[in-house]
Amino acid sequence: MRTIRALVLFVLLLGFWQILSWRIDPLFIAMGVVSAAVVTAFSLWLLEQVIGYREEEPRLSLVWLFAYLAWLLPRIFASGFAVARVVLDPRLSPRPGVVRFTTSLPSPAARTMLANSITLTPGTITLNVDGDEYTVHAFTVDAVADLAQAAMQARIARAFRVPPDPPPDLRWDPVHDERSEPHR
Repeated sequence: MRTIRALVLFVLLLGFWQILSWRIDPLFIAMGVVSAAVVTAFSLWLLEQVIGYREEEPRLSLVWLFAYLAWLLPRIFASGFAVARVVLDPRLSPRPGVVRFTTSLPSPAARTMLANSITLTPGTITLNVDGDEYTVHAFTVDAVADLAQAAMQARIARAFRVPPDPPPDLRWDPVHDERSEPHR
């Protein structure tokens, strides 16, 4: 299985090299083969250390993965407009805070996908992942609505063919309390 993974990664990298260089000279092909082989050797080890070995991973459903991406993309744009509205409208004020929650997503790949999806969504950024506990900074309380309802976690769980999480208990820590006086 590791050989197949390495071969697929090598072919993808070599194809990417050819697309970027757009040359079929023997020198460029040779440089592409060497570059793809070196990057494959280092990347395969790194992927196994960070994401986990293939045998430990639940099988990924490509149908549900694409369904998740189709669900996430509009949310990224909508969140971008919501953040822009808060920034540009003087009547609205941001309410930044840090939220902490846990998830039961079992695989490192699923937890990595959740952390990256949070960071891709404007108004939120994953600050830390410690095992199954996430620390996320949010620009507004509304920015973490999908996390509070476990919508994002449930779709990722479906893509990895594992049972979904119930809505987590979010712990919201405001970054700024309007009742307190600013320090001068």
